[in-house]
Amino acid sequence: MTPPHAEPPEGHATLNTGYVTVGGTRLFYRTAGSGTPLVFVHAGVADSRLWNEQLDTFAADYRTLAYDLRGFGRSELPPAPYAHYRDLAAVLDALDVEAAHLVGASMGGAAALDFTLDQPHRVRSLTLVAPGLSGYEVHDPDLRARWGEVEAAFEAGDFERTATIESEMWLAGPSRALDAVDEASRELVRKMLLQSYELSTDNANESEGEPPAIGRLGDVSVPVLLISGALDAPVMADIASVLEAGLADVQVEVIEGTAHLPSLEKSGEFNALLRSFLERVSL
Repeated sequence: MTPPHAEPPEGHATLNTGYVTVGGTRLFYRTAGSGTPLVFVHAGVADSRLWNEQLDTFAADYRTLAYDLRGFGRSELPPAPYAHYRDLAAVLDALDVEAAHLVGASMGGAAALDFTLDQPHRVRSLTLVAPGLSGYEVHDPDLRARWGEVEAAFEAGDFERTATIESEMWLAGPSRALDAVDEASRELVRKMLLQSYELSTDNANESEGEPPAIGRLGDVSVPVLLISGALDAPVMADIASVLEAGLADVQVEVIEGTAHLPSLEKSGEFNALLRSFLERVSL
């Protein structure tokens, strides 16, 4: 049974929730506010709860929307081929969103970028938060070793250990102990990770954009805000450098004192950067 989500407390923006049927599964979504759509796509170590504060904060000025990608939160992962960027298109179609400002974190950033390249007319602006990048090959031996630890713990069925390792890698980053991160963030990430492990399905086959985004960055015509955490893994700084060099209209920002999830750990600074960017590109 899927455990309930933690929703913002009373007094916050009213959330409407529901499911969109996409390719043999249902994707859970949450939306609030009205106006120009502002769509949030979560990281692979999270689900739509990553954006709790952003959904609420920006609902005063935008129609905010976040959803659980396949295999995360309340969205199941059937054993079938899929692509996150195509699911994003289906969610927008079902909710009558013709064009939106997109915000994607990590894996969700890669999906948002692939979607932008696939359907550029539907993207008003693109905010990438410590994003992945389709076609990018990771060679960092330390990161590969930690991925091996994650896989071993998962295969052994030790989900608590798996969640701890992933939290150390991404929430804390390579230079901090996990207990240096505030308890609320640690516990939320732990819950989101454990839920994703329970939803994991054999033979689910994810595909990326074709051709990969890494060779098509010059085709991105919308303004891009690129946000990184100063304490993130070195591979993420390398991806950010590739994006900065390849994108035509990009604003680069680094938030100190945070790693892979700046929107969660440093939400005030993150929200201020995003709001300023959205105001600028909407002039």
